Amino acid sequence: MKRDWDVIRKQLIDVEEENDLFLGVPSEPKWEAQSEPVFLKELEEYRTTSSRVFGHFELLVNAGYIDGLEIIRTWNSFAFSRNNPRLTMAGHDLLDTIRSKPVWEKIKINAKEKGIELTFDAIKALGALVLKSLLE
Repeated sequence: MKRDWDVIRKQLIDVEEENDLFLGVPSEPKWEAQSEPVFLKELEEYRTTSSRVFGHFELLVNAGYIDGLEIIRTWNSFAFSRNNPRLTMAGHDLLDTIRSKPVWEKIKINAKEKGIELTFDAIKALGALVLKSLLE
């Protein structure tokens, strides 16, 4: 899975707003319910989507940005447990940096122009520069 900052931004917003965190993940397909080609297509969609959603939540939990959520990797999928998921102070700080769509777009543009990979630290630094330029 390649890290997708737009997914991370959406997930942070969803946690803060107490939205259904797994709304976009389809149910795992059942073999007996359809033909093999349909099943294989649905299985691939499920694996791709669940890997993207759960994988990014796993990154946020492991980095200390979300509390009250546990992502468990199984041999071919993911499981989770949640106990009132919430942002940590660091999660709120990160979201405050990337919440505004215009600021977020400027951060991404600046990173691309400068040839900088987006990391948590780069986003914080670029966010500070963007905010400073808006205040001048």
